[in-house]
Amino acid sequence: MIRLTLLSLALLAFAPPAGAQEVIGLEQMLEWTLREHPIAAMADAVEARGPAELLKAKGAFDPKLAAAYDRKEYLGTEYFDYGSAGVEWQSPYALKLAGGYEFSSGTYLNDERTVPEAGQAYLAIKLPLLQGLLTDAVRIDRRLGDIAVERQLALANIIRNELRYDLSLRYAEWRYAERALQIARETEELIRIRLDNTIGLFEQGDKPAVDTLEARVALGSQRLTVAELKVDADLARQALAELYWPMPATARPATPPAEFTVLPTRPDWVSGHPDLLELQFTLSGYQLEQRLKREQLKPQLDVSYYLLGNGLDLPAGDDQFGGPFDRAYKLGATASYPIFNRKANASVQLGQLKITEGEAKLADKTQALQFKAAAYADASETFRQQFTDAEILVTQATRLLAAERELFSLGESTQFLLNSREQSLQKALLTAEKARFSLHKSVLTYRYVTAGW
Repeated sequence: MIRLTLLSLALLAFAPPAGAQEVIGLEQMLEWTLREHPIAAMADAVEARGPAELLKAKGAFDPKLAAAYDRKEYLGTEYFDYGSAGVEWQSPYALKLAGGYEFSSGTYLNDERTVPEAGQAYLAIKLPLLQGLLTDAVRIDRRLGDIAVERQLALANIIRNELRYDLSLRYAEWRYAERALQIARETEELIRIRLDNTIGLFEQGDKPAVDTLEARVALGSQRLTVAELKVDADLARQALAELYWPMPATARPATPPAEFTVLPTRPDWVSGHPDLLELQFTLSGYQLEQRLKREQLKPQLDVSYYLLGNGLDLPAGDDQFGGPFDRAYKLGATASYPIFNRKANASVQLGQLKITEGEAKLADKTQALQFKAAAYADASETFRQQFTDAEILVTQATRLLAAERELFSLGESTQFLLNSREQSLQKALLTAEKARFSLHKSVLTYRYVTAGW
């Protein structure tokens, strides 16, 4: 019988576990979540909008091809036949260049559109002399495109920072819930073993029946605590699984990583914080728009010069008609200016108000983040000291329980005192874990506030 029992114990000892638990670390979860989760995909899409906006702004400098054809014929009479084709290019500066070819024929032609029989090639230069000379909407949009790349990256990093914090905090809550459940289960097992021992001593006549009753009550109470903590652990696991989808049912948390307990040493975190960068780039955009609005206070005076040809020969004619640029050309100028120009003045005022609001938001956000960072740094040190003190209490409670068990085995203590010692140890263990969780939470929040991962 003894051999059979030993053989059974050996088989149980070396048998594979029925439900092997997989240890999952935070880095593994972060790697998957930041790559596969829809919120991470949204952050990637937000970041990709920046280059798309820049490409759109650059499109204003693409050469533009254009063609037009207009013909009228009535009862056998060709009234007119007009055609044109050309290309126009806006340079990165105020200058605009154009070139093309026009032809016309028919009985009734507009004098302005009449060209030589061979058609007429032309080269054109267009230049604003006042409004639009220093800057214009096209150039401002180009610079806004550069800002959009950085601003969208900052917005994407804001989303990633929040996602990383949310996942890390849920991981810390899951670890705390699992650890609290583990402590409660260990205490339950100790109480169960003591109950069995007490029953044995009672049957031998060494303990009164009331001791077995107290042990049973303690075991029942502890089982209720375990059931409650099991619910908390399951809820924490489900909350974590919302972000980390491939969460195994038997997973258990790993040892807390360094970012749970160590504050990052980044004194210059303000300069690289995504929330502040987003506000800075938004403010830079307001300032660029203000430049354009101030430019629109100027009068509009645009000039254009067309070098005309005969057919494809540029310029038309020969030297007897003058130099190459003054014997066949077309010159034009347009000017305009609103008498009161109230629209442009109001736009400048509104633009300045937007800049003021942007500066205020940036200053307020910077101040708020700095105060929060300092507060959570102080809180982390406080919780670190509390955790150290709680570990000392655990050591003391463990020693007291060991001494009480020794006295109980010698018959010099009671079941009530032993229960009190066990409850004190469990309370000390839970207090230590709570202090550890508070430390983890404060450090993670500090990293979130400073975006220092």
